[in-house]
Amino acid sequence: MSDRRLWLAEPCPTCGARSELRCQTSRYRGKPTRFLHAARGWRQRSCPSCKAQSGELCKTPTGRRAARPHTARLAPGRRELFDDDRVWEELERWEATAALVRFSGGAGSQGSIAAVTLEDAQKSVLARWGSGEGELPEALAAPVWGRYALFRGHPRTTGLLVWDAQKRQVLVAGERGGRNFEELLFASRQVYRPAVTPVPVITGAASRGSAARARREHVAGRRRWRGLALVRALRRSAPGGASPRRALLLQALPAGRLARAAKGPSSLPAAQPA
Repeated sequence: MSDRRLWLAEPCPTCGARSELRCQTSRYRGKPTRFLHAARGWRQRSCPSCKAQSGELCKTPTGRRAARPHTARLAPGRRELFDDDRVWEELERWEATAALVRFSGGAGSQGSIAAVTLEDAQKSVLARWGSGEGELPEALAAPVWGRYALFRGHPRTTGLLVWDAQKRQVLVAGERGGRNFEELLFASRQVYRPAVTPVPVITGAASRGSAARARREHVAGRRRWRGLALVRALRRSAPGGASPRRALLLQALPAGRLARAAKGPSSLPAAQPA
């Protein structure tokens, strides 16, 4: 189990946010985000590299204190519900249509989670937890700490965080400083999948016609390949760099006819000596 509230006691290695403050979009002049980076909860995990337990600092191979936590410890654990998709899958496994998180804080109070409740389509209660009673309620309450941190600088705030499993969105509403408010924290982006057009299966005479057309195309391709091979052979055998057409004529016609053709037409008068 990973208590997101305890994450805020540490500065964020990803964005450089100071302890008890919200995470930022970047290390320099970043805007506050509505979630906590996974690397901020490194102290609440055990380290796969140096085998340090939860709450302990990382160590070097010689047993000394490491200058910074190991990289493997900055990533969420296998049983940690950090991604929103895993939280939605867990709600589907419970067959819950909504998850309700009641919270309060501000005006000098660091904030607290009153109860986390799962409801089905008939508004029947499937489960109810308090603060720190499991990984799923901690993951459902995580947007509260990501949005308000420890409520530093906030007036007295009481609200209800709603995970809507049908619309895949997270809403928060309540009363802040004596005024009602409502805010959409985030909505899951649905992957667009275009409709698949079914391909008709051709049978009978049409199938036989397609097969015959494929055979004709195959035979024509073989003939073109044989013709190309013949041209290459004639080009290699042509004397003096002659063209393939001249080489073919040299092979097909007798030497006498080629000699008469080289003399020119007999009807032309012979050239007179100068």
